[in-house]
Amino acid sequence: MTVAKRILVIEDEIILQDVYKLVLTSGGYAVHVASNGIEGLKKLKSVQPDLILLDIFMPLMDGKEFLRNVDLSEYPDTKIIVYTNLSDKQTQIEMRQLGAHDFIVKSSMTPSDLLAVVARHIGTSTSSSPKRRTNQ
Repeated sequence: MTVAKRILVIEDEIILQDVYKLVLTSGGYAVHVASNGIEGLKKLKSVQPDLILLDIFMPLMDGKEFLRNVDLSEYPDTKIIVYTNLSDKQTQIEMRQLGAHDFIVKSSMTPSDLLAVVARHIGTSTSSSPKRRTNQ
């Protein structure tokens, strides 16, 4: 039996949590949701996600603080996609320097675009990651 890849969505807007969960579960992924960075840090340990979909602006702890507070060395195979409406280059650079693997703008993404970006980083819902290779 194959286990679905796990995605942790860290997003404060409930309607967006529901949309992302619907889109990603329809793609076969196991989706867990946190409403802010503090809750995200707690769920990170228990979920051990393959990918984190991270908003920037949230109450209590925003996406930047989340990245500053997480020890990425404990999750070397976890990909982080920042998903926000900010599109300026400086924010993108800062988020990548903090450990994000990709940066996408919410308003320019369709559900199928989101699934394609996720699959590019971690493969389809039950496949091997496209970045992992075996020595032959």
